[in-house]
Amino acid sequence: MPGITESNVRSCPQCGASVALPEEQIASLCAFCESPLVKTDSEDQKIDRVAPFDVTKHQAGNLLAGHLQGRWFIPEPLRQAGQPEKLRGVLIPFWCYDAEARSDWSARQGIYWYRTETYTTTVNGKTVTRTRQVRETEWFNTSGSHVASYDDHLVSGSRGLSEPESNELEPFDLGRGLPYSPALLAGWTAERPTVPRTEAYATANQELANVENAAIRSFLPSDVVADVENRTSIDVSELELVMLPVWIGTYRHKSEVLRLLVNGQTGEVVADLPTSWGKVFAAVLASIGVMAAITGVVYVASEVL
Repeated sequence: MPGITESNVRSCPQCGASVALPEEQIASLCAFCESPLVKTDSEDQKIDRVAPFDVTKHQAGNLLAGHLQGRWFIPEPLRQAGQPEKLRGVLIPFWCYDAEARSDWSARQGIYWYRTETYTTTVNGKTVTRTRQVRETEWFNTSGSHVASYDDHLVSGSRGLSEPESNELEPFDLGRGLPYSPALLAGWTAERPTVPRTEAYATANQELANVENAAIRSFLPSDVVADVENRTSIDVSELELVMLPVWIGTYRHKSEVLRLLVNGQTGEVVADLPTSWGKVFAAVLASIGVMAAITGVVYVASEVL
């Protein structure tokens, strides 16, 4: 069978069945008896920490139900996907950086000043002269450097969980992470990192450059700031591969497979919610029908009067 090699096959310790784990997974459950299966190859020992689930499957389902409550125009299969029995607990790989960011920056800073302006206006048919304060901005160019340390900056190591989605799910409590042991993965689906370090580093560099840009804007002593540009490089002091808990529900909308996500520590919900235009159309027709009925009643009443 394509994609199955001897290295991917695990013998279940409970029932003895030979079970193939997908290449991208390092932990799953036996399809025959649901016993935990974990790859223990040396290449998988690169994991540094694993954070446990603090939010149960039932709690995650309730959080999703609350998030979807009142959203009348979403497709019905989406609500089904958020039910607890449809959710999967997955330990997602993240690259975790401790780094020092160094930025050379330039910007335009503006200082407000006010001048008195004389003008004429008409009051009660008479022309009168008045004054008003007009704000002006004096601009000047400035530049400098900025250095800051950043701890536990996360970049998704999973192709399945995009970086924008992972950013919405954050923060995670990395202090709750435990030193890696295969037993910590047992009973969960755990994904092998599919985003290489070089790609994750480039993402971290861009994200920290954006953080630096915001930091530079915040400390510039002026009334208004424009055209802030920074050239940032990061010096990584420590890099870890951490496994973090996420509850995932999937549903198909047209030709796409979309996801409902719940942070397995904080309960933060991230959901891509499309609109069911069939429901919108039905609601519009219902509204038109109600308005037509009300108009008919008013017309009959006027005829009677």
